[in-house]
Amino acid sequence: MSNSLSHENKPRRPLPLVEAVWFSRTTLSFDLSDGRSISVPLFFYPPLLAASEDLRRGYEIHASTVYWDTLKFKLTASDLLSGKRKG
Repeated sequence: MSNSLSHENKPRRPLPLVEAVWFSRTTLSFDLSDGRSISVPLFFYPPLLAASEDLRRGYEIHASTVYWDTLKFKLTASDLLSGKRKG
C-alpha cells in the first residue's frame, strides 16, 4: 500500500545556526538562529564536564557546529536538539 504522506519525500529543513554558546555550572546551552535556546546537562559531554572554564570558552562556531579544537571535540545544533550524548 502506498502512503502519499511518506516522510521520505519531505524536504529536510536546514539546521538552525548556532549564534551563542554558554555554560552554567551544570549545563551547556546554545542560542539558535531560529530563536530557540537549548540547554543540556554537561554530564552528556564528559570532555566538556572535565574541562576547565578556560578550555570550555575556547570554542569556535561554524554555522551549526561548535568546535573545541584544544579538546578535539565538536557538537552540532542537531546533537543538542536530539539529546545525543557524546564523549
